[in-house]
Amino acid sequence: MADKFLSKSIVKEMTGISTVTLWRMESRGEFPKRRQLSPNRVAYLESEVLAWMESRPESTIQCVDAS
Repeated sequence: MADKFLSKSIVKEMTGISTVTLWRMESRGEFPKRRQLSPNRVAYLESEVLAWMESRPESTIQCVDAS
């Protein structure tokens, strides 16, 4: 199955992490690197984000209310 690209807003919704925190974690190597899709568009690989989420201790994953 082909890997999907996820927008920053989807990743923020999935993880509960803010844009600034995502950027800081990514720059420290604590979060998967985003991919440059075009000059003005970046995305994350779904498999890498899901693997990162699975690697986190359960107590640090925040639940995001979808409503």
